[in-house]
Amino acid sequence: LAGTPRSSLPLTQIVDQACREAETYKDAGVDGLIIENMHDLPYTVGPGPEITAAMTVISAAVKRTCPGLPLGVQILCAANQQAIAVALAAGLDFIRAEGFVFSHVADEGIINACAGNLLRYRKQIGAENIQIFADIKKKH
Repeated sequence: LAGTPRSSLPLTQIVDQACREAETYKDAGVDGLIIENMHDLPYTVGPGPEITAAMTVISAAVKRTCPGLPLGVQILCAANQQAIAVALAAGLDFIRAEGFVFSHVADEGIINACAGNLLRYRKQIGAENIQIFADIKKKH
């Protein structure tokens, strides 16, 4: 996405590609999809507002493309509150939360457990309908 070291595509092209890929998966019969900014290497703890804004635009477009498919979002690295906000704004069903329970050292630095703050934030913004699929410990 914009602002990352390897960024080369305009947001409109990323949106179009994400929607095409989502339709392909939907047509293949998947049960749900998750939208991630996985190519934003190297990741940082607490990506900027430009990433959250772009993920909202992409997620809303994918939701319009595949309205009946369960959709979620993860914003790397461990931007779990931002993911809840994106899911709420875009009408998504779930997020994947990295570092939910255990703190750990990752390539991005120290990732602190977020369960308490994330659950309180979800309640505060009225997003209790957004499910949280959580890493108990980092997956890799």
